[in-house]
Amino acid sequence: MRARLLDFLRCPLCSASLEAENAFDAGGWLESGFIVCSACHARYPVNEGIPSLLADGSHLGLAGKTSDSFSMEWLNYNASPEEDRKIFLEESQTEPEFWKGRVVLDAGCGMGRYSLVARSLGAEVVAADYSRSVLRLVTASRNDAGLHVVRCDLLQPPFKPEVFDAAYSHGVLHHTADARAAFKSVAASVKRGGYLSVWLYGKAGSWRNFRTNPLRSSRKFLEPLKFMVWIFVGIRGFYSDAMRFFTTRLPAGVCYALSYPLAWLGAVPVVKYLTFSAHRDYKIRFFENFDWISPPYQTHHTKEELAGWYEQAGFEPEKTLPHGFVPKPGVLGRKK
Repeated sequence: MRARLLDFLRCPLCSASLEAENAFDAGGWLESGFIVCSACHARYPVNEGIPSLLADGSHLGLAGKTSDSFSMEWLNYNASPEEDRKIFLEESQTEPEFWKGRVVLDAGCGMGRYSLVARSLGAEVVAADYSRSVLRLVTASRNDAGLHVVRCDLLQPPFKPEVFDAAYSHGVLHHTADARAAFKSVAASVKRGGYLSVWLYGKAGSWRNFRTNPLRSSRKFLEPLKFMVWIFVGIRGFYSDAMRFFTTRLPAGVCYALSYPLAWLGAVPVVKYLTFSAHRDYKIRFFENFDWISPPYQTHHTKEELAGWYEQAGFEPEKTLPHGFVPKPGVLGRKK
């Protein structure tokens, strides 16, 4: 880590400032040691250049199982930079020039796919995740003064208030014990006038709300069939909940094995929508299915619910993310 990272951090226990206990090397890098709270004197380890600001015991229980699940997934995932860039811009509902010169938070970065995209677009990035998958960013962070990595819990956030120009959290907050609380912690770190982009797993919800869900241009043909799609999404949700009742109680390795047939079925017309990924690439279908059936925490939301969170946190929702067959509520908002 570099001393610059301390500009964005505070103690997750008492909110006081942090300082490095060990000296940085001639290049301004701290490979191992501790950072210490100036008030409560809590000590947080730095290993391989990554500070871990997790409270004692936060790695245990369901949160720990969630971390293990995503560590297993992202440490084995092979990225495609070109596709990552395309997806990032689509899901953040931004243009490439939006990111240049901004200081941004990637809240739930996983292996850092989108952290690297944002950095390549000119942003200074703080990449944060609960799992060990942040280890995939060690080399990139050592070699790039504009990429910072921290391991933390979004429900006990280590970030100073209103310190980032923008933040994004794509497909992450629904995997925490309290998605709304995690949203609030990320939103609090964004400056006034700054932007926040979030998308969550969707659900059928009420027909009144579902009928107004925006569809991607490639899925506009579903518009006259929306009522049937709503029924199908409701059935899929029931089936998913029933399946996850069992899979979330299994070891991650067993879920890994179950993801193989699900990935194969993801290529079968119609049937693919009863799996949890219809991506054209088998490997991505595999990991997206694992991502669905393994983590113990998983909640589902509507665009109306998410927009309400934005408004309560002092943001003006500006854009709503169009999606495909299955709802994917996503909002880009600006802090008032």
